[in-house]
Amino acid sequence: MRTRFASRLQQVSDRLLELNQGTLYPALVRLEQYGWLKGTWGKTEGNREAKFYAITPAGRRALEKETTRWRRMSELVERLLLGGAQA
Repeated sequence: MRTRFASRLQQVSDRLLELNQGTLYPALVRLEQYGWLKGTWGKTEGNREAKFYAITPAGRRALEKETTRWRRMSELVERLLLGGAQA
């Protein structure tokens, strides 16, 4: 069973990311344990019970920090690849 979130990630990534519930759920639980997400139970449009997640202020700060870290690392890899191509 695919979640709406997994389907959205697949769509945004032009189908480069294929996630299933077995991959996504443990990550969501871990992020909730860190205090980066807040989960609440509710009903879907189809009247099924589901857990809905929202990012917390601490999660937003962690996201900003990790985004900066990721950009630095990807810039480094890009420089290494360009430098390696010129050698």
